Amino acid sequence: MIDKDFGRFTGPGHQPLMAMVEITNRCNMQCPICFTNASKDAVDPGMDEIKKRLHILLETAGPIPVQISGGEPCLHPDLPEIITYTKSLGFKNIELVTNGIVISRNPDYLNRLVESGLTAVYLQFDGLQTETYMKIRGRDMTRVRTASVDAIRKAGICCTLAVAVTRHVNDHELGDIVRFGVDNIDTVRAINFQSASRFNGRFDIEDPGDGFALPELTHLIEQQAGIKPGGFRTDLLSHHHCNAMSLVYAVDGRLEPLFTYISEQSIEKFLGPDKRQTILDLFLGREKFYRKYLFHPKTWKVLLQASAIFGRTPNFQSLKKARHILLFAKSFMEKSSQDTDRLHHCCYGIAGTDGVYSFCAYNNFHRFQQKKE
Repeated sequence: MIDKDFGRFTGPGHQPLMAMVEITNRCNMQCPICFTNASKDAVDPGMDEIKKRLHILLETAGPIPVQISGGEPCLHPDLPEIITYTKSLGFKNIELVTNGIVISRNPDYLNRLVESGLTAVYLQFDGLQTETYMKIRGRDMTRVRTASVDAIRKAGICCTLAVAVTRHVNDHELGDIVRFGVDNIDTVRAINFQSASRFNGRFDIEDPGDGFALPELTHLIEQQAGIKPGGFRTDLLSHHHCNAMSLVYAVDGRLEPLFTYISEQSIEKFLGPDKRQTILDLFLGREKFYRKYLFHPKTWKVLLQASAIFGRTPNFQSLKKARHILLFAKSFMEKSSQDTDRLHHCCYGIAGTDGVYSFCAYNNFHRFQQKKE
């Protein structure tokens, strides 16, 4: 039997950069891929339990970016109040993890969530083809996805597209998803390409093949999107087998990855001694990030190395016009591939009622075990 503390974050020096708080396991879909095994018949946890999870997260990691998740969190009748309470605890970046059905049909509801303190949406977005959604989600979600992006735009916030990259299903659509993000760059802040993983929930995909290791996943993204190779960095977020990040600028119809122009030493100097905080600041959004860093000399030293992106001599005007999108690639650990070193360097947590755990450890070992107990 697995130790109850396996994969648990212990506090200062061992904290996630971002964490998820689940408020329901009810859902208005029955996706073939679902790590929580969500269903329409599940029971919502009470407000006291949800508040306990938020307090445990705050005590463990501080007011880091938090994702309000499910199931489908829009089904919880107290979602606006939960967001308000989360904000009252000092969490500044509050993101809704959603399939988009409710917000696409009822934009006024999304406006209410924004008024309560919601700052962003993490939108399930597996592709642009009907066939992809029929296999991964069990129904055609193409119109829901585009309508959701429109609703998010009208609400005045931004979103991240969350892609469950599944071999032989949607691994040919990654370039199209990047282009969709760039076409909607006013609203789409980031795209997170996550290798679909066999956790202890549902994984009912016929002939899914193996998951993707980071090198293969980043290569597919760059190749299909026409991005110069080498722009993904695997040493900025947690373990180098887990996460990769690329900051890509859209310039005159081409996509330019910032990190291909900047030396590793320069990046380290820019991030500074508190690398964790600088990376967290990326989630503030472009305007707030620029206000904090644009007037610092070390920022301009970095930008001068990337003058091919911003013009011969970068200036405030060229930076103001520049449009960028964050691309993330994520490779999860399945039960057979648990690595204690990767767990120790994990950056993504999930808050339970007795602690904050690494996402991979929780979904492979603790989620359904806790229900049995």
